[in-house]
Amino acid sequence: MDGGIGIGPSTLEHLGWVDLCEQLERRLKTSLARVTLERELARTWERATWAPCDEDDDPDPDDTVDSDDRGEAAPRVLVRCCDVERARRRFRELDALEQLLALEVELDADEDEAAGADADARFLSALADVVDLEQVTRRAQHGAPLSAAELMLVRSQLRAVARIVRLSAYAVARLEGKRRRGLPELGERLSGLSRLSGLASALGEAIGPSGPDGEPWVLDGASRELARARQRARALRAELVQHAERMIRKPSVADCLQDRFWTERDGRVVLPVRTDAYSRASGPVAGIIHSSSQGGATLYVEPRGLLEGNNSLRTAQLEARAEERRVLAELSKRVGSHADVLRANQRVLVELDGMQARLRVSQAIEGLTPRVHGVDRAPPDENDVRRGGAGDIKAIDEAAVRAPKHSPRDWLRLPAMRHPLMLLAGAEVVPNDITLEHGVSLIISGPNAGGKTVALKTVGLCMLMAQAGFRVPTRERADIPLFTHIVTDVGDDQSISANLSTFSAHIHHVLEAFACARSDPSGTLVLFDEIAVGTAPTQGAALAEAILLHLSEAGATVLTTTHYDRLKLLARAHPGRFENAAVGFDIERMAPTFRLTQGLPGPSSALAVARRLGVPETVLESAEERIERRALQVDVLLQEISAERDALTQTREKLEDERLELKRRTRRVEAREEALVKQAKSRKVRAYDETSAELRALKSELSGQRKALRKRGASLDPLGDAAKLAADARAQLSDAREPTEPIPGRPPAALKVGERVRVATFGVEGEIVALKGKNKVVVQLEHARSTVARADLRRLDVASASPRGKRLRSAAAQPLRTWPQAEAPRSTAGKHFGADPAPVSRSVDNTVDIRGARVDDGLRALDAFVDETIRRDRDILIVVHGHGSGTLRRAVREHLERQSYVRTTRGGMPQEGGDAVTLVWLGERGGANG
Repeated sequence: MDGGIGIGPSTLEHLGWVDLCEQLERRLKTSLARVTLERELARTWERATWAPCDEDDDPDPDDTVDSDDRGEAAPRVLVRCCDVERARRRFRELDALEQLLALEVELDADEDEAAGADADARFLSALADVVDLEQVTRRAQHGAPLSAAELMLVRSQLRAVARIVRLSAYAVARLEGKRRRGLPELGERLSGLSRLSGLASALGEAIGPSGPDGEPWVLDGASRELARARQRARALRAELVQHAERMIRKPSVADCLQDRFWTERDGRVVLPVRTDAYSRASGPVAGIIHSSSQGGATLYVEPRGLLEGNNSLRTAQLEARAEERRVLAELSKRVGSHADVLRANQRVLVELDGMQARLRVSQAIEGLTPRVHGVDRAPPDENDVRRGGAGDIKAIDEAAVRAPKHSPRDWLRLPAMRHPLMLLAGAEVVPNDITLEHGVSLIISGPNAGGKTVALKTVGLCMLMAQAGFRVPTRERADIPLFTHIVTDVGDDQSISANLSTFSAHIHHVLEAFACARSDPSGTLVLFDEIAVGTAPTQGAALAEAILLHLSEAGATVLTTTHYDRLKLLARAHPGRFENAAVGFDIERMAPTFRLTQGLPGPSSALAVARRLGVPETVLESAEERIERRALQVDVLLQEISAERDALTQTREKLEDERLELKRRTRRVEAREEALVKQAKSRKVRAYDETSAELRALKSELSGQRKALRKRGASLDPLGDAAKLAADARAQLSDAREPTEPIPGRPPAALKVGERVRVATFGVEGEIVALKGKNKVVVQLEHARSTVARADLRRLDVASASPRGKRLRSAAAQPLRTWPQAEAPRSTAGKHFGADPAPVSRSVDNTVDIRGARVDDGLRALDAFVDETIRRDRDILIVVHGHGSGTLRRAVREHLERQSYVRTTRGGMPQEGGDAVTLVWLGERGGANG
């Protein structure tokens, strides 16, 4: 490569791009898209480069269909894009397509409900029926008649077009806000589709998918003449069959037959006649011989008596076929007049197929849409480039805590990246973070099998995926620059035929990187795996350092793996231009951790691994004697730093887990405390209500007793003490009353029937259906009708405005001063049930009216009211279901009988509403009566 724009085939092979394309091909629906993808890959290898090809560019002459005829642009499945705005547009289109496909179920439900659904299949299923119409439309343009099968292909394309266009219109009408992301861009692409409604309707009425022989055919409804001709042919055939069956039943004919049945030869009804019984000139079966059996014992004869009927049938069939040809010719002419539009539809559908395949691959790897940006950036100032060799051992420790200070906006960032192909293969992948500024070289070191090469390939593959319109597998949205050149040197590219050794192949890729960095430094990404290996280690390390310095000075962005110690010290010698990263290896477990940490170099740990694997100690001691002491100290220090880093990482993860668990426990405790406070508060309110009722009853009784004493002329002194005690009790009870939480807003000053309001006590919306005096309003809720106080209503705009920033906490409940016992008040609900129940007074708080509702809706409304009743800590509720046919009443009572929170039920007493109501006592089934 000479530095021209593009990515070479070797880079695509190194990074596994072909394997990703195979995954894409499996998810393509149309054979045309698969052929297009294969042609695009073949052309990349033929040209030895994959160049950016933005969709708005003029078509390349080599990328056209029938370029010697019309020069129409071929559809594109996998386009590399380096233009930021166009790349972002493609991701928005991908988001919009995902929204459209997610809405298909909702669209089908709406169409079924409106009785407007047609026979269209889902878009992806309809897309699978789309085939190449290039030759079909060309023949139609030249006046050649098309077959029913070919016209069925045209109909299939128009069905897919109609489906995606209707789905797009539905999405535009339904989606709002951020969910509309990408719909305008996708709509612009879909504007290239034409539904050709007239042609589609004509094909739908005339062409059927499966005729008598299982192949597409012309339907009877294609024309009146065809319907009449086929009806006449069917009638003639029925008469002919009846005639043949009558002949078979005649004794004179039956004696001549091999068996009693009729059959067909060349579309004519014949009889199986024994050879020895046949006479051409006379006899009951004399006629025309059409064929014979293999053994010659049977002749298939058309008797003279069937000749006229067969001729009439053949004439009717020929008339029908002539009409079929006329219909096919007419439809073919219409297809020919729309040939250009159909080919344009085909191109858009193939591109949509590529888009949905990219979406499905992205979903399979749980990819996120990256933030893509340009790579324009000036190379480093030559005055700031400090030359020098490796530093001392202390430099490693200083480099470990030194981080380059650059603007995060300019960084390449892949948070928790995972290798896409490993994810698609179902492997467990350890996520790693990569953050890098343009023009910085990242040197990844560490032991073999630690994941250095996988990290390198993951970065490169994510770059390619972003340019091709795939989402990338990261935990958060990645920041990806659209590099123009990506040069790789991964693996062994030696070639005997090309006279390239391993080292020569490495140098070939180095020269390729130099050329790209020279022509476009900020747009070049270089990925080297084990740079400058395959030669003497001392010379290789020196050469590797020189190569990296040259690329850094040019302004290219580089990621390289290495075992050379001198490369690990470049971050100290050239801060801001080089950065270290390390992969981990657990020596104790002899297993890689696959964790990549930036800011630290990694030890090779060759001797430690060898010792763990059982290499004799004498051999290891001999090896240590031959290692330069300074280099050995470096490796030991790196191992210590790596171990300390791993320990800190584990501690941090453990602390984070403990913090999250503590947070979860705190939430559970707070929820439990809040529930207990609410329960105590509810019990206090209930006790207040019951005590108030008893005091009112006592007051009423005292008043009655006072009247009775006055009538008898007796003294009222005995009642004085009781009245005083009752008054004191009422005063104490008033002081102990639990204050109710205020409802936000004010009740509306004026209400009218038909107005929608919010019932604040229920927390639901409803419509006013009647006004009852000054203080009561009848509101139709979703599943029931209820009478509520006007003070409980709020207008929707007021009710929706809740105070922000102020968290309401329940105040601690104060004990009632008049009752020293701590036990909960006993329920008085038992007196309303049993052999002699007391009647229950109906109120808006204890009554749910489900009259007129369907069973499912009524039970839902009942369950909601039961929940509210339990939340308010009440015992009794009344269900008004009416008489009617009794279906709703039976359903309500059977439903309540199955619920564990229902203690018992009974029908209403006459004064309560009779059998039109059901009374429910809530509580643990089988509990003691209060």
